[in-house]
Amino acid sequence: MKANQLEFVSQINRDGSGTSKVSESYLKEMINNPYMKDELFDIHVLSLTMKTFIAIGFNSFVVKLKTP
Repeated sequence: MKANQLEFVSQINRDGSGTSKVSESYLKEMINNPYMKDELFDIHVLSLTMKTFIAIGFNSFVVKLKTP
């Protein structure tokens, strides 16, 4: 899935120590930057109850799927 199809909850820290908030400027770059907007993320279920997923690409994020 592409960034514009996802609602970003948080970014997973690369050292595995937890998560941090995704800045608004980084979100805008992922959606508008010509090099980032077409990046495809692999989606893996994190919680069916909370409807959250892990989106894995260059960085990893906790996300929810946008509903149309």
